Amino acid sequence: MEASRVRSLAQEILALPEPEQQELARRVLPVLLGTRAGLEEIHEALRSLSDDELRTLVEKARRRASDLAEDEVAAIIAEGLRAARAEGRS
Repeated sequence: MEASRVRSLAQEILALPEPEQQELARRVLPVLLGTRAGLEEIHEALRSLSDDELRTLVEKARRRASDLAEDEVAAIIAEGLRAARAEGRS
């Protein structure tokens, strides 16, 4: 996709009313975040967090998935990292 088209879409999205932005995020973000670029942006966002911010984020995630054991959480994270690395090589 051309850079001008991407800029145009971004401007259009930013001009949407908040409820429409939220609905668009619910429908599109899961797809975009699973891409190589999406995973790289997540990585960069996590790297920019302070240790305290990262701890808070991890605790929130643990509370949301409180029914998962630590080894299950570790396996999910490891699989996500393997998938991201494999996608980066292809």
